[in-house]
Amino acid sequence: MKSIVLFIAMCFYLPTSSAALNAAPAVINTDSILLFLENTKSELLGIKNNYEQQLTSFGDEIERAEIVMAGRVAENQMDWIYVEAMVSKINAMESRFMLEQEMQFALTKVRYRKGLDLIKMIYEKVLALDHHFAALQTYQNIAVISNPNSYPDFQAAKTLLEKKGAKANPPLQLPALLQSNPYVTVAGTLISLFTMPIDNKEKEAELNKISCILDFTVRMSADLNTICHETGFLRDMNNTLKDESLRLFDDYVQVLSYNTPLDRCRKADDWDKILEMLDKYVEDMEVAMKKMPSDKGVYKKQVNLEFAVDRLLDYINKYSTFVAQGEKYYQKFKSIVDNYENKVSCADKLPRQFEDLKKDIDISIEKFNNSYNLTELKGSKLKDLLYGNAGD
Repeated sequence: MKSIVLFIAMCFYLPTSSAALNAAPAVINTDSILLFLENTKSELLGIKNNYEQQLTSFGDEIERAEIVMAGRVAENQMDWIYVEAMVSKINAMESRFMLEQEMQFALTKVRYRKGLDLIKMIYEKVLALDHHFAALQTYQNIAVISNPNSYPDFQAAKTLLEKKGAKANPPLQLPALLQSNPYVTVAGTLISLFTMPIDNKEKEAELNKISCILDFTVRMSADLNTICHETGFLRDMNNTLKDESLRLFDDYVQVLSYNTPLDRCRKADDWDKILEMLDKYVEDMEVAMKKMPSDKGVYKKQVNLEFAVDRLLDYINKYSTFVAQGEKYYQKFKSIVDNYENKVSCADKLPRQFEDLKKDIDISIEKFNNSYNLTELKGSKLKDLLYGNAGD
């Protein structure tokens, strides 16, 4: 069995995030996410509807020209009317192609801009999780309730036994490391109690005083150790997500040649500069397309924007998986603390830190279910909204 020194060291090894404490994250709730989705849907549909009306007009023009051309061919009249209709068709087709490209540029621009909004939103969620783990007293509470030496009744029993034992035999001095080990302390106290030359009734009285303490610390030690380890695992996972969000942002804005890291961009509120660079990027694509419709470089520029959005969707799925996993972990922790076998008979002997731990777990479950959850953005719903079924 591990000593309490190692156990406490493990619990306090995870440092408090200075970044999380320096800047409070913005509150992103379900209503704001739903509003974001509704606005995105409305904006994309507005663009499509606006361009589709013009595209339909060019389609009608092409159809009329084809009817004229077909009629002249049927009459074997390949005259200037046929030529005029053919020129009209070619011009309408070129105009429709240019308009389709313009529409795709506009849609890509909105997707990219909405993707930037999502990165901001997810990053605030990750920072909120960082604050959550930093504010929890889980490690401190577990360090207290898992160590019998933290209980006044146990300390009083030890002191009594040491005093009475000193009269009978010189007390055995344990090394400092073993004195801090709860299991050695429990074993030593019990041995002293059973071997001490005092009345059995007095022994029973002292044992009754510390029986709940001994039962709880020994019975729950492994489970509390699990909660401590797995809470640390979740915190590490969130730190990994935070690092990935920084890398994602770097990759996302690299196409625009924006080089400021996400945390500094957020602190400086530099989002407008990115939007200005996006406007310039799309404007350059449109100018190049008008000069040379077959320019492959323009297509590559558009693909780069679309690829950045795809990377974002993968990250959102990873974040959602982490939140779902975190909620399951805390449900497991709740089951552990709620199922202590003697919680009723020992209720008045358990320290307040045990109740604090239970409250921390309940709060965490609520936050993982609501505050940190992005159910509205999970699965294919967001991808369909951005790329396909925005009108559904």
